Amino acid sequence: SSGINAEWPLRPGMPMVNEANAISVELDKKKLFEIVLVAPQARGLSKGRTEVMVKISDLIHNNSWLWDRNKFINRKYKMLEMYQGYVDEDADWDLPQDIDPFYETVASHVLIGQAQIHLKCLTYLIGFEESVIITDYQAQERGYLQVNIVPLKQDETPIEDDDDDYFVEEPNELIGKNMKYKFIIVGAKGLPQKISNDVYCEFKLYLEDSPNETDHINSKNPDWNWSKVFSHSPVTEQLLEYLNEEVLIVKVWGKQRLEDDSKVNKLTTKELKSLNEKEKLTSYMKKMEGAGGGFDMATTVRKIELMHQMVTKKEKSTDCDSALIP
Repeated sequence: SSGINAEWPLRPGMPMVNEANAISVELDKKKLFEIVLVAPQARGLSKGRTEVMVKISDLIHNNSWLWDRNKFINRKYKMLEMYQGYVDEDADWDLPQDIDPFYETVASHVLIGQAQIHLKCLTYLIGFEESVIITDYQAQERGYLQVNIVPLKQDETPIEDDDDDYFVEEPNELIGKNMKYKFIIVGAKGLPQKISNDVYCEFKLYLEDSPNETDHINSKNPDWNWSKVFSHSPVTEQLLEYLNEEVLIVKVWGKQRLEDDSKVNKLTTKELKSLNEKEKLTSYMKKMEGAGGGFDMATTVRKIELMHQMVTKKEKSTDCDSALIP
């Protein structure tokens, strides 16, 4: 089925995210929380519902992570306990890093993106050699994955294009016969420099229970040269249906680099949030200006500056207690 997961619709989730942001500002934790929608393909699934998740951003190092509903709710209640300790002037309100609900580590892998591979060519025993775009959960380009698929004879030598003995006119001709092919992940190009540590790929093909995984490489242009021979004995209608209709999703993972920016280290969380919003607006306006259509950059900048001044004044007149949800 399609649609947005009804377990945690947007409207009830927003107040909780706003509350987490208010506590982050008050405790000066340098974190920003945002609700994001993540399609099933962005989670490595070929079909399913769009999930509501929470993106947590480190405003100092410009790193980010995605939390599912349960993780965010559990962390948020711990944030409330932490805030209550702060209000009560408890000397131990600021928790150690390993139990701080605001803390996330760059030692954990994050999903850079996924590449979608169409396998229909195999139903005609035709090879595939392409650079496939890698996209993140926002459908933004994150690089390219070089993938080769080589149909094989039973002795595992490649089937040549001009080999008439392996010419397939209709895929149903393959039912009951044996099929072999080599799946090769050559490498990736143009991955984000920020997420270029310990990079690897993983995927599950057809009825596999365990994922296939490449080596882990520190590079934004990793060369894996990973390969595996797949064998189907015999070919079934179910296999042909899978190859013809399903999309193989290869997930690309990496660890984020921890980089300090001395310009922002001394800013408060509120100042960092304001800076983050300005940077997003500037980026959006540059895209709009590039798209043409009579977009007036100077006028729009002035309007945004005035709106920002109004919001800043309103924030100064509102303390954290009124922002928190009872």
